[in-house]
Amino acid sequence: MYVMLGYRNASIFTFRSGSIGAGITSNFGMSWLVNNFISKTSGLSPDNPNIIEVLVEAGVSCDSQVMQKLSRKRKGDEIQLDGESMSKALLLARDEYWRAIVRWLRSKMDEDIEELVFCGGTADYIRPEIDTYFQKEGIKVSWHGNIFIPDEISSGIGNRMADVWALYQYMIIQFDELTGYTRSEVVLLTKSDEGSTDEEVKRKYNFTPCERPSTFIAVNENV
Repeated sequence: MYVMLGYRNASIFTFRSGSIGAGITSNFGMSWLVNNFISKTSGLSPDNPNIIEVLVEAGVSCDSQVMQKLSRKRKGDEIQLDGESMSKALLLARDEYWRAIVRWLRSKMDEDIEELVFCGGTADYIRPEIDTYFQKEGIKVSWHGNIFIPDEISSGIGNRMADVWALYQYMIIQFDELTGYTRSEVVLLTKSDEGSTDEEVKRKYNFTPCERPSTFIAVNENV
C-alpha cells in the first residue's frame, strides 16, 4: 500500500501482483493537524505562513523555545509562557494526528498487505510515530520508495522531489532500452567543482564523448 501524505489531504492505493487498485483520499493532510493545533491555542490564524515552518522546526519534542516564534506577546516572560502553552497544544495535536492517520489506514488495509510505502513531506513529520507503531504491528514500512535524491539537485525540497526524480530515472531506463544505448556512470559535480574551468572538470572526471547510437531518435526542431 502506498501512502501519500501532503498538506491538503492523504491518499492511498494498493498494488497486488503488479496491478494497482482504486485510490482513496481523505482530508488527513497536514492542514488537519494545523487546524487542530490552532483550535487548542489563541491568537493564531491558519493563514499565518510561519506556522508550518515552526511546527516542523519544533520537532518531535515540540520544543517550547521554537514555539515562542509564534507568540505575539512583547514581554519576555509572556513569550515564554506562550511557547510552553503552544508546545503542550502541539504535543496533543501531533499525537491526535498520527493516531488518526493510523486508524484511517487500518480501516482501509486488507489483511494481506505486506508493506507500506510512505511518501510526501507530511509523512516525514510523523515518521518516528509511524515507524514505532508499525514495527510493533510487524508490518514492513519503507520511506519514499527508498529513493535517494542527490544533494546537488534537491534544492532544499528534499523528499518532495522523490516522485519527479523516480520518473526521471525510469524514463532514462526506458529510453536506453528503446535505443540500445549503453550509458556510462554519471558523476554529479560537487560544490568543490564550482569555479573550475571546463578543462579542469573534464580532466578530473574523465568525460569521454559517446558515439551517437544508430537508433538514436531524431528530432525535427521545426515541428
